[in-house]
Amino acid sequence: MALPPALPPGTVIGGHYIVDNLVNSGGFGAVYRAIDTSEGNRLCALKESYNVTPAARRQALMEASVLFTVRSRHLPEVYDALEANGRFYLVMELIEGQNLLQLVRSRVPGGIVGEQLPYRQQVGPCSEQEVLEWLLPIIDILQELHSRSNPILHRDIKPGNIILRPDHSAVLVDFGLTRLYDPRRDTGTLARAVTEGFSPPEQYIGRTVPQSDIYSLAATMYLLLTNRVPPLGLQRSVNDALIPPRQLNPSLSPRMENALLKALAVQFGLRYQTMREFGDALREPPFTGYSDQTIAAPVQSTGTQPALAQAPLRLPAPSAPTITQTAAPYPQPPVSHPTAYSPGYGPVSYSPPLAGYTPAPPSYPYQQPSYAPIPQPMIAPVTALPSPSGQGCLWGLIQGLLAGIIVVFTPDQGNFYLAIIMGFAFYLLAGFITTRRGGGALRGGWAGFWSGIISTITFWTVYGVCYAVLWIQAAQLLSQEHVPADKIWERARESIHTALPPSSPTDARTGLINLAVVASIGLLLAYGLGLVGGLLGNSRYKAWWNRKVQQQQLQQQRAHP
Repeated sequence: MALPPALPPGTVIGGHYIVDNLVNSGGFGAVYRAIDTSEGNRLCALKESYNVTPAARRQALMEASVLFTVRSRHLPEVYDALEANGRFYLVMELIEGQNLLQLVRSRVPGGIVGEQLPYRQQVGPCSEQEVLEWLLPIIDILQELHSRSNPILHRDIKPGNIILRPDHSAVLVDFGLTRLYDPRRDTGTLARAVTEGFSPPEQYIGRTVPQSDIYSLAATMYLLLTNRVPPLGLQRSVNDALIPPRQLNPSLSPRMENALLKALAVQFGLRYQTMREFGDALREPPFTGYSDQTIAAPVQSTGTQPALAQAPLRLPAPSAPTITQTAAPYPQPPVSHPTAYSPGYGPVSYSPPLAGYTPAPPSYPYQQPSYAPIPQPMIAPVTALPSPSGQGCLWGLIQGLLAGIIVVFTPDQGNFYLAIIMGFAFYLLAGFITTRRGGGALRGGWAGFWSGIISTITFWTVYGVCYAVLWIQAAQLLSQEHVPADKIWERARESIHTALPPSSPTDARTGLINLAVVASIGLLLAYGLGLVGGLLGNSRYKAWWNRKVQQQQLQQQRAHP
């Protein structure tokens, strides 16, 4: 369906709002930059709704009422609401800046958003400190909306709906899908409005709870920190392929990863119950060491009973969450393919209710959903990858030690070339070990490079020390045979035979040039062999990962035929 034509610049709405230019448009409306002549030519945002049905008008007024009653620098201010030219308009504060999706696109190579692979990058598009600085205030304002007597849910939190001002303060916009939440009347019959990757599973069947906003905000943070969009919520309810964030961005703290994984749980009862809990989990824990009670006052004895030692405080064990199961499995409604990141009035997917599907009666909002929970596959634990320098130094040290001992204690020159071949094998091994648990092949190349440097240094150190020991021992034996003192050291050197080939006499300058050339060639070979080992290790890791996924899918098929 073709969208209505955009309003030309200069169009007057409501008698004093002059349209400047189009900011964004989607399937349900458009946002214009405008000028309010009644307020001294104040800049404003004019949000136009194509749908003027009573239901659409009520939804627009809902958005206005929410923003009217909450004043925060992290929410846009509403100035006016009016109907003109067969359209409904909201006049709002104009937020200057770029949304977080545009920010991520500007920071990733090639502008490719949401497709980061595990163990390819050491950092994400945004740092952990930046994300917390931007989104913790958003969490606080959402907590205020959720904690009202009639909780207000946003239902469309995503990077495109969070604008970053030039002063780095974040503003949550587009409350077009906002609704009041009443657990007693939450029948799940509303139209489904989802954004792929950022909407939780329950939103696909039209059911939203306060934990749904927690999921969407955590998915937004996941993208900002890893440059990967979480899998579709509906798919995760069948086969959870969510990658732990530290496999995509090793610089993240375990605290951040644990908070995100809990907030992104498939079953909303396993997530944080409130935005405040989510925010507390993300913030640094306060230091309470000085408030700990270290001295317990004894219980005073009475005339008939002896004094008793104070019993330690025992907290009750947490109760297991209640899971309500039904015989019907989780339904899979048809899913369209919307534009997932459209800011402002970007298109979202609306699907009709499922034919013949009657949701279970609602329960308390913080209990499990009414559909039968499906076990989630076990994800491999996050472990630190071997560093290229560490593995290179380790295997280079071993190779140099062995090569030095072989060359200095064997007179066969063939062992010298054997030591060289052994060095090549160790460079290959260093690259393989570095990438066999993940990571790009270039990490293997650098492991081989470091292995070449350390093995060379270790070889000549071991060779020099051992050769000096043999020289001293030979000199002591010659001194007992009454050899002249001025001949002892020369004859001792001549008596030592190693596998090192004899060098032809050259001047100092030529010798240094030859040494530099040989060293450069050796390092190039070491890097190349390490790169080959990295490719082999990376291939092995991918094969292991594919087998793991297939095994998990097979287990789930057996458990749920």
